[in-house]
Amino acid sequence: MRSMAALPELAFESTRTLNQEEFASWVAARWRGDLNHYELLDGRVVMTPLAGYPRGAIEAALGGILEPSVRKRTLGKCFGPSQGFELPSGDTVEPDDVASVL
Repeated sequence: MRSMAALPELAFESTRTLNQEEFASWVAARWRGDLNHYELLDGRVVMTPLAGYPRGAIEAALGGILEPSVRKRTLGKCFGPSQGFELPSGDTVEPDDVASVL
């Protein structure tokens, strides 16, 4: 039986505010086996668990549809949800499913 400490947390938001550089250092210092995803939103660390099924299958299908069209027209790059983006607001977020950056 797995211990409760090994299970991913369901949700977390920090009380301390960080900038993008501090957030990158904080993420790099996390335990390597940590399966959670972290984003910086309004200067606060927000943690979300892995998406799981069926979301992963939907993301793969959307990327499979979008990427060939974007590549054929040389419109930019396509990214899945694990790609983090640094926004001008200072937030570091992951796209909901698939993102095309032009």
